[in-house]
Amino acid sequence: MNSDTEIGGTRDRFPTTHLSLLEAAAAGLPGEALEHVIALYWKPVYRFIRIKFHKDNEDAKDLTQGFFASALQRDLFARFDPAKASFRTYLRMAVERFAANQHAAANRQKRGGDIEFECLDPERAPAGESPEEAFEREWQRQLFSLAVEDLRLHCQACGKLVQFQIFQEYDLASEERRSYAELAARHSLSETLVTNYLAWARRMLRGFVTERLRGTTSGTRELQEEMRRLWT
Repeated sequence: MNSDTEIGGTRDRFPTTHLSLLEAAAAGLPGEALEHVIALYWKPVYRFIRIKFHKDNEDAKDLTQGFFASALQRDLFARFDPAKASFRTYLRMAVERFAANQHAAANRQKRGGDIEFECLDPERAPAGESPEEAFEREWQRQLFSLAVEDLRLHCQACGKLVQFQIFQEYDLASEERRSYAELAARHSLSETLVTNYLAWARRMLRGFVTERLRGTTSGTRELQEEMRRLWT
C-alpha cells in the first residue's frame, strides 16, 4: 500500500509505555512517575500558586520547584487514595497546603503575622476566574500541548509530516483556517486524503492524550473519568 495513503499499520499505533501512578509506585519507579506528573502539572501548579497567593513570577517559580522537589520526600504518591479524590484534586490540595505553609512562614518573617490572602491580580487571571479554575484550564492546555508534541514527534519518526501539517493548519489554526479544498490544493492531495489525514491525526492525538493521562492517574477508572471530562 502506498505510504502516503496508508492509514493503518503498526507504525500508526501510539506507544503504550506509561504506567499508571500506582503501578509505577508499586514497581519502585517513583522518579519516573514524578517525571510524567511534572511534565503535565508544572504550569498548572505555577499558575495556581501565582494567582492564589499573589506571587510574582520568580517567587511562584521557586514555590513550584520547591513543591515538586519535596514530593518524593513526603511520599506524595504513597499517600494518594484514589477512593477519596482524583489525583488532580489531590495534587492541587497538596500544592495549596505546601504553598500556604511557605507563604505563612514568609509573612511571619516579614511582619510577624499570620497568613493573609490578597485579592486576585486581574493581570494574572481572567476576570471572574478562580485559582482552581485557572489550575484546571492550565492543566487542559498543557495536556493537549504535550499530546500535540507527541503527535508531531510520532509523525516525524514515521514519515507522516504532511499529515501533521494538515492537522496543524486546520485544527490548530490561530487565524481563519483553510477549507479542505484549499488544503488539498496546497499539499497536492485530494480532498478525500485531507479528510482521511485529519481523521487519522485526531485519532492519534486522542491516543497520545490517553497515554499522558495514564501516567498521571491511579488506574483504569480514573483514566476513563478524566477522558469523559475532556471529550464530552
